[in-house]
Amino acid sequence: MATEHVESGELDRRIGRRVRALRLRRGLGLRACAELCGRTEEWLRQVERGEQRLDKLSTLVALANVLGVRDLSLIVEDRLQGMTCTVTEGGRIRHEAVPAIRQVLSTPIYPPQLVDDLPAESEKLRRRLAVAWSAWHGSARPYTALGAVAPGLLQDALNLHRAAAPSIRRTTWALLAETFQLAQRFLYCVGEAELAARAADRAMVAAEETDDPQLMAISAWTSTMAALGRGQTDEAFEVASTAATYLEPRSNSSQAVLSAWGSLHLFAAIACAKNHRGADAWRHWDLAHRAASALGPAHHNPLTMFGQANVAIYGVAIEVETGRSSAAIDRAKAITVSAIPSTNRRAQHLLDLARGHMRQRDFDAALTCLRMSETQSTETVVFNPLARQTISEMIEAKRRPPAPLLDLATRARVIA
Repeated sequence: MATEHVESGELDRRIGRRVRALRLRRGLGLRACAELCGRTEEWLRQVERGEQRLDKLSTLVALANVLGVRDLSLIVEDRLQGMTCTVTEGGRIRHEAVPAIRQVLSTPIYPPQLVDDLPAESEKLRRRLAVAWSAWHGSARPYTALGAVAPGLLQDALNLHRAAAPSIRRTTWALLAETFQLAQRFLYCVGEAELAARAADRAMVAAEETDDPQLMAISAWTSTMAALGRGQTDEAFEVASTAATYLEPRSNSSQAVLSAWGSLHLFAAIACAKNHRGADAWRHWDLAHRAASALGPAHHNPLTMFGQANVAIYGVAIEVETGRSSAAIDRAKAITVSAIPSTNRRAQHLLDLARGHMRQRDFDAALTCLRMSETQSTETVVFNPLARQTISEMIEAKRRPPAPLLDLATRARVIA
């Protein structure tokens, strides 16, 4: 503990020296810089000495704007833990991969690059997609892992499709659908609701061209996620339930189709829960539970993570969304977090559990869950709006917030 304190103090001093250097580079005096930040001259003097920690996002954003800095890591360096993001004009966190993905989504491919061996290149792209999904589920920094490869995957999938002869475009339509599904997942998770909806729409268009029921179902699942990200719970329920109804007669045709059908029912359940329709939520959850039981404990869909563990953690989420926090906490006791085969899903589950503890006014348990979530995925807490809201509420509820909570708030870029 003493070593951690010394290292933290040294980091505060390095940050202070950096703030001073940036201020002087802008030609600002202490008083002028402090006034522009809405703080006192003494406060800024203490920051530059390393005696005052920058532990609130609102303050950090204000200081960054005054110093002309867009990348927060130029100020707080190691406290970002290697994550890559910038601050928008409105103070919202934006992942650095978003502009590149936006450009790919907006720019036509003309003319296409020549492809010597389209089947071989298509198979390479499919393997790259599998590696990307594996990194997404296995990395402690899944957003960085996916953001690093998503723009290139989109560009290459679009080029392959443009280069393909019409007679073989069904294969490239399928690849496009899968690539847009991956892009949508990334954009949804980093809070880019508008771009996520565009990617979801393009995934659906591509999937429809293949006439593959399972691929169409997964694209509908993707569209449901995008609707949930925009807060359109009625639309989310309509898309998920309609797709599940279409898929039901085919649900026993293969494990992949049954898994997609179960995934749709889980999203229908969470949409109902968000609308406080508890009975309907549990009806859809029961259908998903039956599908997961039929598939067996070893089944985990590589895209949706549908399986018995995922169904169990959705049960916790439904309890939280319908205001039954005590039941959520009890239900979570039967779940082994390490058995959830995705770092992002483990982190999301722990965030739901933190919200449950907060509603029980058990701040210590909530903080423990938040820190455990951060251990699973350092980025999920940063980009999840409910996580940031929970941290803010905890800070506001405490007259003297404990140091671990303030440290977490700093890493999560919380506006307190």
